[in-house]
Amino acid sequence: MYCHSLKSVLHWRFMSWRSLISEPRFVLRHAWIWEAVKADGAFVGIAKNIRCLEQQYGVMTTSRYHLNSCCVHSLYNDSIVDVAVHDHELLGREYYHIVGTCHGLICFRTDDSLYLWNPVLKLHVRLPSSDLETRQGDHVTYGFGYDHCNGDFKVVTLLQPRHEIKKTEAIVYSVKFRHWMRRSTRECCFPSGVVLEKSKPGIHIKGTLNWASAHSSTIVSYDLTNDTFRELSRPVCCTKGCFTLTLGEYRGCLSMVCYCNGSNADVWVTKEFGEGESWMKLVSIPGLTEYIRPLWISTERECEVLLEFRSGLALYNRNNGAFTYPLASKLTSCCNSVVYVKTLVSPNLS
Repeated sequence: MYCHSLKSVLHWRFMSWRSLISEPRFVLRHAWIWEAVKADGAFVGIAKNIRCLEQQYGVMTTSRYHLNSCCVHSLYNDSIVDVAVHDHELLGREYYHIVGTCHGLICFRTDDSLYLWNPVLKLHVRLPSSDLETRQGDHVTYGFGYDHCNGDFKVVTLLQPRHEIKKTEAIVYSVKFRHWMRRSTRECCFPSGVVLEKSKPGIHIKGTLNWASAHSSTIVSYDLTNDTFRELSRPVCCTKGCFTLTLGEYRGCLSMVCYCNGSNADVWVTKEFGEGESWMKLVSIPGLTEYIRPLWISTERECEVLLEFRSGLALYNRNNGAFTYPLASKLTSCCNSVVYVKTLVSPNLS
C-alpha cells in the first residue's frame, strides 16, 4: 500500500515537472536567462562562477551539404574537438544555409524551403512557402529573430530584383500566427537606393535584424515589432580608405569588421545598440586582409577571441597575436558559423 502510494506521488511529481519544463513561457524564460548571461556585462561576474559556462553554448557551421556543431567549451579546452554531424537528423544531402539563431532555435534554408530546428531536441519543422516570386540573378536575403513585445518568432525575406535592384520587396513570416505578411518598404521606410549584400543573412540584435550594404558602409536595421527600417551609424573609423566586409553577432552586440587601408582588420562592436557613438574597437589584427568574423570570448581566457577565419574556426590571442586552430576535421571548409544557446524551445512553438 505504501509502495503504491509512493509510486503515485513520484509519478505525479514527474508529470508536474514535465508539464512545467514544457510550458512555453517557462521554456522561453530559460532561454532568455542564458541569452542574458551571454550578452549582458552585468552577468559576466556571475558567469565566471558557473562551472563550464561555455558548455551551454554551441557553434553551428555549414560545410557544403553538412550542418555540424561543437561545444564552445570544447573549442577552448580540448586537444581534439568533438564535432556532431546533423545531416541524418534533418534532410540528408542538401545544400544548407543558416539564416540565423534565436533562443536556441536555428533557422536554415535549402534551395527551396525554410526550416526551424532545435538541435538539442532534434526537432525541425518546415515553414510554409511564400508567394514571393524570384528570378535568377535577383538579390534575396533572409533574417530570423524574435519580437519580444508580441512574443513571436519571425522570418524576414527581402527581395531586390535584378532589373530593379534599388527596389525592395519585404515579406515576414509569423511563427505565432503561421502565415506570411507582405510589407510595403515605402511605408516601412526602407532607405532609398541601398543595395544589400547578396545572400548575407540579417543579424539578430535585440529585436532587430541588420544587413550591410553591398556598395557602402550603410547598415540597414529592421525593427521586428514596429515593422520599420532605419540606417545605423557606423564607427567613426569608417572613412575614406576603410571598407566593411561583414556584420556579425558578438555576445548580443552587433559587430563589424573594417579593413583600414589594406593594413589591418579592425573588429568593432556596439556598446549601446543603435547609438552612433556607441561603437568600441574589440581587437585590431595587423597585416590581415582576409575574411574574419568574431564569435566568442571565453569568460576564463578573455585574451582569446574565437573567430571564423580562413574557412574554419580559429582562436586569436590578443596579447601575442598568435592564431590557434582547433583540431577537428569536420570543421574545415566551414562557413556561416553562428553561436547558439542550448535550450528546450520547440520549433512548433506558436
